[in-house]
Amino acid sequence: MTVTLGLSALAHDPAACLIVDGHLVAAVEEERLNRYKRTTDFPHRSIQFVLAHAGLTLADVDDIAYYWNDLGQFASTMWWSARQAPGNPSGMARVARQRFGTVRARSLLRRELAVHLSDGQQLPPVHFVNHHLAHLAAARYSAPFDPDAAIVVDGRGEIAATSLYLLKPGAGLPSACEWYPFPDSLGVSYGAVTQVLGYEPIADEYKVMGLASYGSPDPDAERKIDALLRVHPNGKYQVNISMLRPEHCSAPGRPWLGDRALKLLAGEYGDGDTPTPAAHNLAYALQHRLEEALCGLTRRLVARGSRRFVIGGGVAMNAVAIGRIRGVDGVEALHVPLAPTDAGASVGAALALLERLRLPMPGVQELTNPFVGPGYNIAELEQALAGLGWRYWKCEDAAWSAAQDIAAGRILGWFDGRMEFGERALGARSILADPRDPAVRDRINVLVKRRETYRPFAPSVLEENASMFFATERSRRMGEIVRATALAADVVPSVVHVDGTARPQTVPKDWPAAEFRRLIECFFEATGVPMVVNTSFNVRGEPIVCSPMDALQCFATSGLDVLYLGPFRVTRDDAARQNASDD
Repeated sequence: MTVTLGLSALAHDPAACLIVDGHLVAAVEEERLNRYKRTTDFPHRSIQFVLAHAGLTLADVDDIAYYWNDLGQFASTMWWSARQAPGNPSGMARVARQRFGTVRARSLLRRELAVHLSDGQQLPPVHFVNHHLAHLAAARYSAPFDPDAAIVVDGRGEIAATSLYLLKPGAGLPSACEWYPFPDSLGVSYGAVTQVLGYEPIADEYKVMGLASYGSPDPDAERKIDALLRVHPNGKYQVNISMLRPEHCSAPGRPWLGDRALKLLAGEYGDGDTPTPAAHNLAYALQHRLEEALCGLTRRLVARGSRRFVIGGGVAMNAVAIGRIRGVDGVEALHVPLAPTDAGASVGAALALLERLRLPMPGVQELTNPFVGPGYNIAELEQALAGLGWRYWKCEDAAWSAAQDIAAGRILGWFDGRMEFGERALGARSILADPRDPAVRDRINVLVKRRETYRPFAPSVLEENASMFFATERSRRMGEIVRATALAADVVPSVVHVDGTARPQTVPKDWPAAEFRRLIECFFEATGVPMVVNTSFNVRGEPIVCSPMDALQCFATSGLDVLYLGPFRVTRDDAARQNASDD
């Protein structure tokens, strides 16, 4: 038996995965278990879960793959810090001092891992994988086609912030054919403006993406973005690094821009909850510049003969930009992994190590199955319900019953099977509603999720019916924004954004979350509409629910009408009646 533990840790998006004899058996983000959204805690709970799920201990692991390799590239990182210094002398000097501190990361990692060992047990070998190679492996080996090019784009790696690759079948993971050193970073520039708009970088960039849809071209906003980020006619981009505080660009609570830049970008933007038209327009200018930059990089690879692309790194979470890349002339196929973020780099690090050691690797079907997190049996679900004393009902057919609830206008929580790995709720931990109701977006935003009212919701649609409503036939990870058809705008207005787009999840007949697929089929049979509104099962500031108790607590404190916990149905009245009797 060959056992490989993959890790992302000591920064944002900590996670763990376990691959046994070439099969991905489990993966989970630490925030889902410790219940702190955007946690940076070491993934102790994640390690415990993936090992326990396989009936193993850390002593049974053959190799540990870690998603970062600072010490292995220390000389290069220092050299590139010196190369960037003329553009921002004080900032890059502070970055260089920070990089001396990373030498201690290896001993810290081993010390944290050692708590999972008993006395006398030896820590398995730890292999340090270059960060962008981890992202590349996660994207390349999960693609349902043979890619010939890759783009990895995030805030930063050890050196590179953006890397372009030319791929050849069977040739392993190559060196980048073109790259941009930190802080010449699309992720950092987007995060810096996210902060200017009153949001948190490395967390709220997706809110800015949604906000951009409300904006329009504005010379003042474009002038501000021009000062920070430009795209040249040859497709290369350039960040004005003199405007940045690069030593802060991994710390969400510290200012990412210098005083001069903050003065230049200042405006009446309101706060995150009530953005102004100026905020809309700055978000619009930023989003369009990011799309221009990514499309420019794509064209550079198309010019070298590439046609089939994979994209990884945190910036690949920008679903609008991914949709734009697909439309670039010459792009024939495009794939983004389930978790392009650093959490997904835990899987990528393990894959890169297995490829290097020439050991069996998971197939595409396993790497595109999101349901590899914690799951609970019926007895555990019922025990959680009984512990609260709520009245509940066991359904003969939960999918059919849930579809009837949605058709009747109820908003429900859906908890079924193993949890998703990655940022998206894809049918195991979801809030579901009727897409025909134009008021349902505001109801969920205000009464259930308690978040910004401008935020859109996505549809989960039967894959065979998707093209009638959206400009796509397949988008299974809900990671790409596409045009909605006139039929969608007329029939399912709650999932069509203000700019006429949507971010659909297409659900195929063989979707691993079979009950979720059946729920949509039942809703289709009842209403003639082959989709439901689907958003993650959580409220503002909380991670997606993981355990039955998480789901029950979220249900109790939100405005959900009904909860389905596996086959069990609980209504708001059932919970309220028990609470009243407790009083």
